[in-house]
Amino acid sequence: MANILEKRIASRHSINGPITLHSSILTSRGIDAHLLNFSDQGICFATDTKLIPGTTILFEASDDCHLMAEKQADCELLSSRMVTVKWCHQNSRKGRTVYTVGANYMLPQ
Repeated sequence: MANILEKRIASRHSINGPITLHSSILTSRGIDAHLLNFSDQGICFATDTKLIPGTTILFEASDDCHLMAEKQADCELLSSRMVTVKWCHQNSRKGRTVYTVGANYMLPQ
């Protein structure tokens, strides 16, 4: 079995819950996605929409995600934040195309 180089610095926390993605703050209609895990550096989620690496989006976690967070600090990580897409992998689930996406939190300016 091949060894896969782990590039993550921070440990990931599994979580399941809906999130909404917005291509800009002024966009009222969002893209539905499903949060898979998070860390203090970023998030991983699944969506039906292909996202190009380098794209900046706003994500909003549902109240369900906040209820599943183990610590108050985790709730802060899951609050509405701007993220930059780092990678987007195409997968197939039950005959439909789904994209798994990794994104880093943007640092405050």
